[in-house]
This record gives sequence, structure tokens and C-alpha cells, in this order.
Amino acid sequence: MIPCSKLRHWFFALALSVMTWGSTQARNPVRLEPRDIQAKMSLLEFTSDHNLIRRDGPDLLTSGDRYPDIEWTAKDPDSATPMTHTQARHMEARILLKLNRLPQGTIVKVRGESENLAFAFDGEGKVEQTSPFSSTAVVYVKARDLLPAQLRRLQATIAWSATILVPGENARELDLATSGPHVCYLTRGTPHRADEKGSEVTARRMQVCYERMATALENASENPSAVGIVHALTTYVGQWYNPKQHFERENAWYVPNTWRLKTPGASCISICQYCALILDQLGMEGKYKIVALYARPDNPDRALEGGVESDSMLRSVGRQQWELFLVDDRNSRLGQILGWGGMNYYEACLCYEWQGKTYYLPGGTDRIYDNKNTVLKIFRTLAWARWDSWRKEWQVMSIVRTYTSPGRGAPANCEYP
Repeated sequence: MIPCSKLRHWFFALALSVMTWGSTQARNPVRLEPRDIQAKMSLLEFTSDHNLIRRDGPDLLTSGDRYPDIEWTAKDPDSATPMTHTQARHMEARILLKLNRLPQGTIVKVRGESENLAFAFDGEGKVEQTSPFSSTAVVYVKARDLLPAQLRRLQATIAWSATILVPGENARELDLATSGPHVCYLTRGTPHRADEKGSEVTARRMQVCYERMATALENASENPSAVGIVHALTTYVGQWYNPKQHFERENAWYVPNTWRLKTPGASCISICQYCALILDQLGMEGKYKIVALYARPDNPDRALEGGVESDSMLRSVGRQQWELFLVDDRNSRLGQILGWGGMNYYEACLCYEWQGKTYYLPGGTDRIYDNKNTVLKIFRTLAWARWDSWRKEWQVMSIVRTYTSPGRGAPANCEYP
């Protein structure tokens, strides 16, 4: 049996030892090893992309498969699929990150750095799914600056990094990946009719549109309105008017190829089709369609729509058969009786609606009118003509209406914003 005096001595010695150990631990607390955090950028998708661009076909008339919606993956880090985006807007994207096991609620802040601030991004997300071995986080990011208000091709590379904020721990900075080069084709809006033959969006077509529009706008006013842009385009293409060369809509991309031929140009409706294809690619604001206008003898000053499908109007005079035509400046007597040539069944126009007003832009001219009846006055006359089988030409026999008399030109353009 231990004497009480020795027992008390042992207890106080033990207490002193515990107090000494506690004091030592207070001066030298246990340091936890920092968490080993690993993060990898797996997928990058630009959510503000139109997701319409296709691979180039073997020529301008054809297109390939549509590119995937996801523009970049870690499986192929040195390449990125092209995209189209509306100008003067912020780009937005979402990123899928794969991390080692982290608790749910861990905050992930992502930055993308680029020389072009329109491709510099910031965003934040949280770890939402965690398995025994890994975690994932989806981070939504937005560009710091607007894309330029221009129709042009942009290219940029982005260096991505992240700040990982685990609850109760210090922030950790990590490099994620470098993506790109990213190629972006700027448009005025979402491309139109992108699923219709001829209007599918491709990089080759987009470059052609940029070149044509840049040339068309060289003589336009500074900062033209949407109407001014459309008028500049139809005026530029209209200088190559040739009624004897016609293209179907999907083949109208070939219209410029004729400009280098000995006999260049395209018909009025082909010119309108070509302009519409350009406007489709660029996502031009407003509504537009192609209309064919014609007239009839009972009301020659009224423009009717549907000239392409309308039956020819015939008239028998003795042994001759006359046909009704709109006669243009190519006529040898400016549409007067006995003049040869210059016959038209209709006038094709690009009909453009913008801000509640409708404008008519006749193909093959530099004109623009806000009344379709005025379009008839780009012709000299509405007349009956007979076919001369020896000359292989039409000759005016009778005038129904003189729209623009000799010595006068077509009506001046209407005013537009």
C-alpha cells in the first residue's frame, strides 16, 4: 500500500507534467498539412455563340457538317472550333472543371487572360458533385469587354487560372489550361435561314461577305443605318446587271465570278438573291424578302407582286401575236413604238422592312423607294411587243403607259435614316 504522502507527491508531479505539455503545445500548435488541390479544365463552351457554323465544303456552294457546340476540350487542347457571335456584345461561356475530392460548397473563381479584353473572362462557380475520389464544378464566365462593333474575324488565345476557396482553408491559386486560338466571326445578329441550302454558315462564306460588304460601304455615309447598309450593298452589286445571266438562289454565290468574264453580271433577281445570301450570313437586322413586281394594262400604275409565277399576257393582232412587257433603257428607242429590245416580264426587288417602314431596292440599280408603285418608273414604258424571228428580237408595237419619257431619268431615291 502506497503511503498518502507519496501518492500526493505523484499526483502533483503528474499534474505539473500535463500543464507543462499543454503550455508547450500552446507555444507550438500542431500544423495541418495543406490540402493537395488539383484542378483540370475539361470542357469549354461559349454559350453566347450562335452554334450555327459548319465546316467548309469543297467550294463556296457547299457546306459540311455543323461544328460541335463545345468549342474546346482537354482531349484536343491545341485546337478549337470556330464560332460566330453578334458584334458589340459580351461573350459568355461555361467551363467544366474536374478536381480531386473537395467538399461541396467549395467556391471556384476562374479567370481567363488574353491580349484582347473581349476574350478576357471572369466568373465563379461551386463544387456541386463529389464522389469518393473526385469533384466537378461548372463555372460560368463573362468577358470583361464588349466585342467590337465591326464585321470582322477575330482570333485570340486564352490562359485560364482559378482560385479555389475550400471552407475554412486558405485560398489556393492554380493554372488550369491555355485554350485556342479561338476564331470568332462577328455578325450583326443571328444568321438567318442557316438550315436552308445556300444560307448555311461557313467560314469561307463569312469571309466573302466581309469582303463584299467592306467594298460596298466604301462610299457610304459614316455610321450608316441598317437601311443605308442594305442600300450600299444592292448598289454595289447592281452595277453588274445583266438580264441574260440567271442563277437559282443556292447558286447565287457564283454571281461575283461573272464579274471577271467577258460578259459579266447577273439578272435582277439573281442580284437580289446574292444580296440576300450575304444578309443571311451576317444576321442583318430587320426583315427582307425578294419580290417580283409587274403591271397590267387595266391599272398600269399599280405594281403587282408575283411576276415570276404570273402568266404572260398575250394579244392577237391580225396574224401577229403581241406580248406585254416592261421596257427598259436597253430599248433602241427608249421604249417607244418600233424600238427594239429591252423587254422585262417583271422587276425583282429586295424588299426590306425596318423600324416599321418598307423599302424596295430594285435589283441591278442604285435605287431605293418606299412605294412599290414607284419601282415601275425605273422602266420607260409598259408596252405590247412582237417577236421578230428574223432579227431574234422584240419590237415595241403599242404603248400602254409611258413611265419615264425620253430625256428623263428614273425617280430619285426616297429619304431613309
